[in-house]
Amino acid sequence: MNAKDLGRLASTFGPAWLVMIADVDVASIVTGLQDGASWGYRMVFVMLTLTVPLFFVQDAAGRLGTVSGMGLGRAVRNRYGARAATLAALPMALTDFMTYVVEFAGIALGARLLGLPPAPVLAASFALYLILVGTGRYRAAEAVLLPVSMVLVVAIVASLASFPIDARALLWEGLNPIQPYLDPGYGFLLAASIGAVIMPWMLFFHSGADAKKGLGRGDLSAERLETLIGAAASEALMTITVIDGHGLRALYGGSGLQITPSEIASLVRPLGPGSSLVVGVGFMAAGFLALAVASMGSGWGFLDAVGSDSGALALSYYAVMGLAAVVVSSISADLVGLMLDLMAAYSLVILPSLYFLGRLISDPEVMGGYCFRRWEVATYWAMAALVFGGGLTGILLSIL
Repeated sequence: MNAKDLGRLASTFGPAWLVMIADVDVASIVTGLQDGASWGYRMVFVMLTLTVPLFFVQDAAGRLGTVSGMGLGRAVRNRYGARAATLAALPMALTDFMTYVVEFAGIALGARLLGLPPAPVLAASFALYLILVGTGRYRAAEAVLLPVSMVLVVAIVASLASFPIDARALLWEGLNPIQPYLDPGYGFLLAASIGAVIMPWMLFFHSGADAKKGLGRGDLSAERLETLIGAAASEALMTITVIDGHGLRALYGGSGLQITPSEIASLVRPLGPGSSLVVGVGFMAAGFLALAVASMGSGWGFLDAVGSDSGALALSYYAVMGLAAVVVSSISADLVGLMLDLMAAYSLVILPSLYFLGRLISDPEVMGGYCFRRWEVATYWAMAALVFGGGLTGILLSIL
């Protein structure tokens, strides 16, 4: 890569990275920890494999925003009408409310781990969240969120130092493609892991952020490289959470250990003050980053669905959703079941968004001469089928 390519990457850097790292949110971290606590290293193979569909799906969203200058919601509305835009966006907005609840709960837990009172931390987080998402200026939000994303990366990587790693088991179990996929317990966590990696709001944010940043067709190669880097980094971080879950299982509870937000504090404190600091900072960074990015993505999808560019309506949407989430997260005693169920549901709720995105990237009226080629379209639909089919199969196995 020459200096010109590096300059292009630096100028476009932001949307793809943020959407990938925000994907490692509080619910995703808890899912990864539960994966490791329940199945040891066996979910490592799943997390690493999910890099492939994550890249192809997000590459489609990024190319749509970069080439067409429209986010997914606006493109669906312009091409297929208001009803289709609503079908794609509203289910996402409803499930994303629960995501906001989880993120605020993660911020509160992080505050407790740092010895801070949760109430003022939540109030300050809510105020900063409103400022960021209410400005309507993507670049201003990006300037704040990029440093937060780096804090999250450092915190998760540093968490590896808290637990010994069984290299032999990691190699022979974690990298083994033969896993108990048909086991109901494994199947449910497989569905939750898929939902934790590929969420509906990600498609709306990635495409919308590329459009709002003003990326053009000349930025496409750099944007795709950033998507690849972000996908690899995201799944590496999720793999670390599984390894950490295995470490907690080995230290505290065996295969029956249940990971809950309220128990994480008691689990990590005996490992030393450094562990509480790392996990606390990690949870606060993950919660706030995902809160801002997911809310912008779902907010853009909602506004596009109703056909409005009103700043007042956007601020009202963010304020109502955020405030309600703060209240629910403050009074809920145990959110782990909600987190896991939400992640599993994401693998199914994402279907309308995947469908419309697949239609749009192969539509010459939207993409011009930058449509996906035949093999790319086939690969995209195969990845979409893997996401939805894996989630559906896992959920069915868990309830039958």
